[in-house]
Order: sequence, then C-alpha cells, then structure tokens
Amino acid sequence: MSESVLIFLFCVLGGSMLAQWTAWRFRLPAIVLLFSLGLLYGPVLEIMHPSQMMGAAFHPLVSLAVALIVFEGGLILDFRQLKEAGEGVLRLTLVALPINLILGSMAAHYIGGMGWGPAFLFGSIIVVTGPTVVLPLLRSAKLQPKIAAFLRWEAIVNDPVGAILATLVLEVLLMRPGEGSGTFFGFILPHMLASAGLTIALGIGAALGVRWLLVRDLMPEVLKSSILITIALVLFALGTLTMDGAGLIASTVFGMALVNLRIPGMAEIQRMKESLVVLIVSVLFVLLTADLQRTQLSNLSWSIGALTLAVLFLV
Repeated sequence: MSESVLIFLFCVLGGSMLAQWTAWRFRLPAIVLLFSLGLLYGPVLEIMHPSQMMGAAFHPLVSLAVALIVFEGGLILDFRQLKEAGEGVLRLTLVALPINLILGSMAAHYIGGMGWGPAFLFGSIIVVTGPTVVLPLLRSAKLQPKIAAFLRWEAIVNDPVGAILATLVLEVLLMRPGEGSGTFFGFILPHMLASAGLTIALGIGAALGVRWLLVRDLMPEVLKSSILITIALVLFALGTLTMDGAGLIASTVFGMALVNLRIPGMAEIQRMKESLVVLIVSVLFVLLTADLQRTQLSNLSWSIGALTLAVLFLV
C-alpha cells in the first residue's frame, strides 16, 4: 500500500473521529467541524482530492454509504412513534415539500439567475434535509421526544421522496421536443410508480425472510449484522437498477420493516449500526467537502451566496 493511501486513510479516519470527539467534548455541532476539516484538507491545503484518488469507485461508494445511512435510519422508525409525529410528518410530506419546491425554484430563478428548468431541478434537490444532516444533529441536541421523533421521521422518510422527485423533474427536462403529456403519463410516471412499488415489496419481503430465518435460529449471532448490511446494500443496488432513487426506498423500507416486525435481538443490532453510521457520516462529510476545488470556491458569485442564504433562512 502506497504512502499516499496510508496518509489519506489516516487523515480521513483519524481526523473525522477527532472532530467527532471534539464536538462531543465541547458541545459543538459535529457537522461544522467535519465540514471545516474537509475544506482544510481539500481547497485550503490541497493535500487530497478524493474523487481523483479513488477514481470511478468514488461516487458508487458514496451511494452505498448513503444506503447504509438510510437503512440505519429506517431501523429507528417505529410505527408506534407515529401516534405523536404522524400528522406532522404527513404535513411535511404533502404540504411543506411542494411549498419548498416552489420557493426553492423561485429563489434559484430570481436570485440565482437560473433558467426555469434548472431552477426546478435545483428546487427538487433541496426540498428535504436528509438523515446525513438531521440525525447527527438529533444525537447532540436535547429535544423533547415528540419533536425528535417528528424530525427523525421527516429526515428519513422524505429523503427517498426527494430523490425520486429530483429524478422525475430531470426526466421531464430531458424529454425531447414534441414529447408531451403522453410520454410523461404513458411511460415516465407509470415506470416510476412501478419501480417504487417493486422496491417497497422487495424491502418488506427481505425483512420477512430475515424474520423467518431468525425465529428458526437459522442465522448465527456473529453473522446477523453482516447479513443485514449485505441485504440492505443488495436491495439498494436492485432498486437503483430499476430507477435512480428507488434504491433508497428499498433500504429504508427494509429497515422500517425489520424494526416493526418486532424481531428478537434487533436492539443490539441497532446499537452496532448506529456506531457504524456515525463513522460513515463523518467520513462522508470530510470526503465530499475535501473534493471541492479551490477554483470552484473562488468562482462563486454574489448571486450564489445570496441564493444560499435565501435557501437557509427563507425557504
């Protein structure tokens, strides 16, 4: 193994865990420290460029890491919590999501100077926060159980919804001239609905299969976590083959089904997954931020800064 790879691993793994410990010790937001560390490694010191070092494997590995994050998030989505958070989650999905789409698109068009097509694509991407941001904040924040459950469900459930929405908008933008509502309602929308239904069925079916194995003691304790992680990644890959974003649905549904089937021994598995996901999220933030180029940051215009502020504080 070359020295550059060893230095890369030391900086990413050691630095991310040091940032997490510092955040815990001094009660600071871990995301801010991880983001700053990535900027230091990448654009500031330029000691690493993850996508160049990892090559074509970089983006697939990031996608698999996100799949594990939403799977672990699904493992904490107990339907019994919906008694307190159900109405709020429903409002965020059915009401707040389209409002955020419209406001984000308008901000991108009027403030960011984008055309309406790219503006709607931008708006569809920013409609949800996602578990990579919300879950670390929930771990460090001392919130009331009802509020914590509400934000947890919103982050995890809306994440695949936002991914599919962005895919839907992109498909519409890529339609050739002359292709109208017939193409959309005759092919694009049915394909997406079928893919979503298939991945939901795969997630539930896999969870039922795991339950069948566990109640018959056909899965050794030492292999439980490894098998569940493998199944979550395989489901993500199968779902992604049917449609971009559908893999996130499969992984999330698999986790949700496992926890709500009341499978024995899931509490220990959840604790192990949580520790693993803390490491994954930390490494992801450092890698993605370090992959930014100094020229990309120097070329940012005032309109991009104004758009960022508008999204953060208005949308």
